[in-house]
Amino acid sequence: MKRHYLFVLALLTFAMIGAVLPGSHQLSASPAQQATMAATESMAATAAAGGGFDPAVCFRAATNSDKDISMEAKKPPFKIGISNSFIGNSWRTQMIQMATAYGNSADGKALISDLTIVSSGQDVEAQIAAMDNMIAKGVDAIILDAATPEAFGAVIKRAADAGIPVISFDNVVTAPEAILVNEDQVEFGATMAQDLVERLKGKGNIVMVNGVPGTSVDQDRQKGAKDVFAKSPDIKIIAELEGDWDSGKAQTVMSDFLATNQKVDAVWVQGGTPGVIQAFKNAKVALVPMAGEAENGFRKALAEMKDQGLVGISVGQTPGMVTVAMKTALELLQGRKVPRIIAMPLPIARTETIKEGVDYFKDVPDDFFTAIKIPACGIDLSPEEILAVKIQQ
Repeated sequence: MKRHYLFVLALLTFAMIGAVLPGSHQLSASPAQQATMAATESMAATAAAGGGFDPAVCFRAATNSDKDISMEAKKPPFKIGISNSFIGNSWRTQMIQMATAYGNSADGKALISDLTIVSSGQDVEAQIAAMDNMIAKGVDAIILDAATPEAFGAVIKRAADAGIPVISFDNVVTAPEAILVNEDQVEFGATMAQDLVERLKGKGNIVMVNGVPGTSVDQDRQKGAKDVFAKSPDIKIIAELEGDWDSGKAQTVMSDFLATNQKVDAVWVQGGTPGVIQAFKNAKVALVPMAGEAENGFRKALAEMKDQGLVGISVGQTPGMVTVAMKTALELLQGRKVPRIIAMPLPIARTETIKEGVDYFKDVPDDFFTAIKIPACGIDLSPEEILAVKIQQ
């Protein structure tokens, strides 16, 4: 199979969401939480039964999905294009590694003849041009991690008119022709915030370390968190820092803030949590409860440093989402029906339940994102297979 990589302007398992913390009260689940719990239970049941690919679980309709999508079947193998925006952090790098590793798997090789991956930075026009180039070259489907939600309507319409489905994942788009694959990002932010509120018993100073400004993921996670924090008048957001989902950047901005000597009771981190922990260590400031992403270093710290004050929750945006988007494209191209909006469950680990070899791995890098296995989608890549893929930046 041909593999093409073009980096343009390169700047770049599942635990139940309903778990209750010791001493806390259980809140009634919202419809989004109920849907997430149902999907998580289905995934867990599939894994426990030793089952493989289950389309009914893998391609679960989101509560806001408006219709099912199908197209006339084509004969495999297929040419797949992946249009990524920036590749400036470890999540994006691992996402591309996982896409490549899946393409190199037996499943991928059977259905994909040509995989082209283009990273365009945060230049929207460059990403649109890359997609137009894919359309001109006659790819069978485009997988899109967009720089911004609203700017891609026209190019997605051009792809649709050419019979090329566009599957948008992670930073999803608003174009009605696109098929969306994502986790509930509002629920993601809310779940992390609720954990902190319960650990602080509804009172304390919180620092928010946000993601890449202007992206749908950053906006939705902030909304979910702030809606939760607003329900507790004694919770104060004393700073919002721009961490870009990157450990190095998160460490820098957290270090700068700690130098102001303000009292911090907890930190809510969209990504780059290992860097935030390192900032506390370097400043010789006592660790506090944290809510963060699924970086291996953060989950190891949750398991090993609770006696030092580091307790909390890790909620994952799996880089394997790209493989589910690829599987969605392959289903469509083979004439099978999928929901237009597909909801993946939230991979969660807490201090009280975290397990080595399941939620984190002892001998892989700290910035490795641990939520990599998606049994119901037939995604069973190992850390070794993923890390073996070398990406130029």
